[in-house]
Amino acid sequence: MTTSSKQRNAEIAVAERSKILAEHERQFVSAERLDGTIRDFIYWRAFSYWVRLAVDHDGLGSQVIAILDERCPGFLEYMERYEKAHPEERPFLWLRLITWIDEHVFASPKAESWRHALGYYAARDPLMARLEKYWARCDEEWKIQKPEALPSFEIWHRAASEET
Repeated sequence: MTTSSKQRNAEIAVAERSKILAEHERQFVSAERLDGTIRDFIYWRAFSYWVRLAVDHDGLGSQVIAILDERCPGFLEYMERYEKAHPEERPFLWLRLITWIDEHVFASPKAESWRHALGYYAARDPLMARLEKYWARCDEEWKIQKPEALPSFEIWHRAASEET
């Protein structure tokens, strides 16, 4: 068996274990609650993508700081503590934001043992794929020509949701 075949078989096995775990965890949450939480989860991931674009292409300006303070109270202080505790790491604010969101906004799925199911099904939602595609397109376009003004998250999210 070739190395690539072994890697492919390992990937298939991991994917199957992930699916089994997600299906098992579904028993801990109603379908309606899971569906609603998936929508919320994707919305918050979209927010983190927007923050990433803003910070990567224009730095952490006052507009983004104000929005983070409003939507994620305590996050910037969390980020400051994290940077002090890990001075050798690059900041990757957007990754810390995802961690913070998962810990603060989605604490219930974790506590109730269905956090994996949430991530598993959200990752397979067509809206998540559209958001990721739109983020990648904006990232490439903004490297060439940044927008004159940062679009609001709501405008960016609407455009991302309509990505084809």
